[in-house]
Amino acid sequence: MAAPTPRPEGSAPPPADEVEEVRMSFGEHVEELRRRLLWGLGTVAAIFLVAWLVFPTELQGLFLRPHFQAADALAHHDPPIEVQRRLALHSPLEEVFYTLKVSTLAALILGLPVFLYHMWSFVAAGLYRHERRVVLRYLPWSLLLAFTGMAFGYFVLIPLVLEYLYSRPEPTLFLQAYRLDYYFSLFLLLTVALALVFQLPLVMLGLDGAGLIGLDAFRRYRRHFILAAFVMGAVVTPPDPVSQVLMAAPSIVLYEFGILLLRLRRLRAAS
Repeated sequence: MAAPTPRPEGSAPPPADEVEEVRMSFGEHVEELRRRLLWGLGTVAAIFLVAWLVFPTELQGLFLRPHFQAADALAHHDPPIEVQRRLALHSPLEEVFYTLKVSTLAALILGLPVFLYHMWSFVAAGLYRHERRVVLRYLPWSLLLAFTGMAFGYFVLIPLVLEYLYSRPEPTLFLQAYRLDYYFSLFLLLTVALALVFQLPLVMLGLDGAGLIGLDAFRRYRRHFILAAFVMGAVVTPPDPVSQVLMAAPSIVLYEFGILLLRLRRLRAAS
């Protein structure tokens, strides 16, 4: 990067919070962006190749774990409910596409920190210091909450939802032979939904910091949010009460946690 532009003699010094001026031509900006993208996307691509070529079977089993957990739990019901641990394939390419999907998802998750680091290194040079502080204050927590939401889905929500759904069909009327493609679609939908839902406390802090919605408004609309959480749970989950409650309950807990954080912010500001 080019050296900072010198300040004319006799001019007032820039504010302490002013952006660190870095003058780059358009071509230099493009070259810097290209270099950062190559590093970030190259890391993701390298992880994808390793996952696809070296660990395909392990990844297949890893992403099928919620299904295995639900099937094993049903085998211990009274009376037992038999669900095949092996999922059905309706196309010769279905297993190939599944392996590509899980390898891509693993590469995105593992390579995300490197990709974000390079994107941040490119963007941060054009931000004011207070803007950089805001991003660095919220981004790590956003990632932590997203991964927490995905872990909650992987270990708790998805197995329980599958267990409930698998237990519904009457064995004397239906043969349960579930398809791999449908399972992974449901898995991905719930995982992404939970990663977004767990951002709620940060969204509340951001709205309060921007002066759009404050603590009192969040308290006042608590009942409305509870109703909306159940409606949203009905939209993004299968049509059964168990999965809807399991989706809505974390949202409500996170909403209350956001209110707690806003109270702590107010108390800190008053002290």
